[in-house]
Amino acid sequence: MRITDKIEVVGSNLQKPDRAKEKAGERSEEVLSKDQVTVSEKAKEIGRLQIEVSKLPEIRTDRVDEIKNAINAGTYNVKGEAVAGKLLEEAIIDSII
Repeated sequence: MRITDKIEVVGSNLQKPDRAKEKAGERSEEVLSKDQVTVSEKAKEIGRLQIEVSKLPEIRTDRVDEIKNAINAGTYNVKGEAVAGKLLEEAIIDSII
């Protein structure tokens, strides 16, 4: 059996392996040069806000201390409507995002 780099098949679109690689390389370069990404202003704003949020502390110790002191003093009162409103607000925001 003899193996060569020539492929001869009648009625086929096959090419020599080297030519196929060259053309595939040209095509990929052509596609890469045409690829582009456009980021909307809204996406840029979201990215900026994510960076700002990441800078915020996880726990607001000043607020925690304030609430602890109010609880200990017996002056901390919570309105049920305010809690329900915040829960609904968070649920709506979570469903949008």
